[in-house]
Amino acid sequence: MFTNDNTECSTKVTVISQNKFDKWLEKQPTFIRNWCLSNNFKGENSKILKIPYPDGRLKEVLIGEGLNQDLSGVSDFSAKNKGNYYLFIKFADSKEIEIQKAWAWGGYKFNKSSPKNLIYVKNPETLRYLDHYLEFTNLSRDLINTPANELNPKSFLSLVKRNKFFEKFIFTDYSQTKIKSKFPLTYAVGQSSTIKPEILHISNKKISKKDKPIVIIGKGVTFDTGGVNIKPGNSMRNMKKDMGGAAIAISLFLMANSLLKKSKIMLIIPMAENSVSGNSMRPGDIYSSSNGKKVEISHTDAEGRLLLADAMELANTYNPSLIIDFATLTGAARVALGEDIPAYFSNDEEVAKKIDTLNQKKIRAWRLPLYHPYKNKLNSQNANLCNASLDGMAGSITAALFIEDFIENKKTPWIHFDTYAWSSGSILKTQGAALQGLDIMIEYLNKYFS
Repeated sequence: MFTNDNTECSTKVTVISQNKFDKWLEKQPTFIRNWCLSNNFKGENSKILKIPYPDGRLKEVLIGEGLNQDLSGVSDFSAKNKGNYYLFIKFADSKEIEIQKAWAWGGYKFNKSSPKNLIYVKNPETLRYLDHYLEFTNLSRDLINTPANELNPKSFLSLVKRNKFFEKFIFTDYSQTKIKSKFPLTYAVGQSSTIKPEILHISNKKISKKDKPIVIIGKGVTFDTGGVNIKPGNSMRNMKKDMGGAAIAISLFLMANSLLKKSKIMLIIPMAENSVSGNSMRPGDIYSSSNGKKVEISHTDAEGRLLLADAMELANTYNPSLIIDFATLTGAARVALGEDIPAYFSNDEEVAKKIDTLNQKKIRAWRLPLYHPYKNKLNSQNANLCNASLDGMAGSITAALFIEDFIENKKTPWIHFDTYAWSSGSILKTQGAALQGLDIMIEYLNKYFS
């Protein structure tokens, strides 16, 4: 998909902002000006115009990004066309790397062969970055798109262990007995299924407490029925994607390992299937975390935060410099922000300011408050706290407050993403797996930890 051999790439792809279209147009020869006018091309978002040579061969491709750096046209063109190309972006608003990533995004196909196209990348370091980005995000999208009868906790763990990207990493293995004692909340969720829970625990180097690693956590619910508080049919339709947080965490771990040569990085993914059976956890059940914190189950469909709570307690033992977690956690976040923009929470104002700085040119995540007065919505008469509020309000905030309660050192910087991991077509004109929150965290780690 990417090459640094410019002899192969002969067709020009010009990405044009609608804001700069007039300036671009006045520099064009008469034929191209007339061709644009007759095809009503003005740099609008997603609009693609092919310009021929007099003999009919393709000379140039124009792709509009509209007024707001919309790269859907780039992704769409990459998805549907073969050939060898190079970019011209002088009149685009988007950065070249974002255009290249959109090209990579469009070239993905699940269980199908993609169109064979190449785009020229001049800088060898950028080429290496894009090759890794393409490989790692394709893996994560494959994981999300794989049906739940094929991807379950056991097969998920096995797939990662066999994958070439993980050959040099250090795995920590857990027996079912260990999972029951060290990850009891995950075990409670997964006990309903015939396929028992698993833990994916990886580090890129040997890690001790003094190392203060970056810890990346993902929710790995491979299918979510809602448990005995069962979801309606429409809400369950795409619940194979409920391990989307885990898939995003995997891509971030791999990209961080590639970019941060000196950093020690850990990945923790508790994996379970939230099924319905005689062994299912029930509302009113009480389970103790590995540190003895008692949790009363108020709703069985608030299961993902139980997995994250276990992961947080493990992360605490490594004295992390930063914890980042991703989870397809609440419908409340989607009601507030829709499918494209993940909600994020942070307990550290300096961290949040840095993220918001990365958001200035283009919004990729939106901060919601850790409003601690809402913690009383999780009060329990019989345990330390309930797993969910039942009043129907501030669901994303109370979920974040629940997770935060399991961070031992309250000064540990923590970023929590309540994401969607799916696109119905609004993200670069693609449907299926999506990785909302990944790009801004790659940029964050690369800028502040490399």
